[in-house]
Amino acid sequence: MTQYTECALARELELCYANISLITDYDVGVEGDPHAQPVTAREVLVRFKENTARLRELVLRMVAAIPSTRDCPCATALKHARVG
Repeated sequence: MTQYTECALARELELCYANISLITDYDVGVEGDPHAQPVTAREVLVRFKENTARLRELVLRMVAAIPSTRDCPCATALKHARVG
C-alpha cells in the first residue's frame, strides 16, 4: 500500500506527517526469491501482534517529542504555491 493520498492531503493542509509501516510478511509481491516463503493468515496476525507493542512505544515517544512551538517547513509549505 502507498501513502500517496495521505501525503498529498497532509501537504494541502500544511500538516506534518510520517509513515509508520508494520511489516508482517516478506513474501508479498516477491517472485522467484528462494527466501520468500508463503505465510498463513495466522502467522501474519502473530507478527502484527508482536509489532503492536513496539508501535505503541514508538507513538508514545513521538507524541512526547512534539515541540510546543511549530517552526518546521510544513507549517508554511504552501506559502508560495500557485493554484492553476
